[in-house]
Amino acid sequence: MNYKDKFLEMEKEFAKHSSREPVEDIAELKLTFIFKFQIFEPCRYISEDDEWITFLILPPDDSLESQIMSLRKEEIVSFGILNEHNIAEMSNVVSEVEPESLYQ
Repeated sequence: MNYKDKFLEMEKEFAKHSSREPVEDIAELKLTFIFKFQIFEPCRYISEDDEWITFLILPPDDSLESQIMSLRKEEIVSFGILNEHNIAEMSNVVSEVEPESLYQ
């Protein structure tokens, strides 16, 4: 499967349902990859070949560096495009959670 083409197709459909123009440059999309044992998000697509996909893991804030990673395509369980609005919304939810409430 060519993930670059798939992401651009997904973006066109997402834009159509959101009544906006689609992003046509894959480098501008924030992505998510779910592998067998780990989730990586937000990410930026870098490249791929028949067996491997390479992406950049973006830090949650500017205090950390981005990290590049290549993983086998056969390990991908799911993938998608992150909606900027949802990212901001989730950041608000996470910041409202008191750490003590997680250990009850």
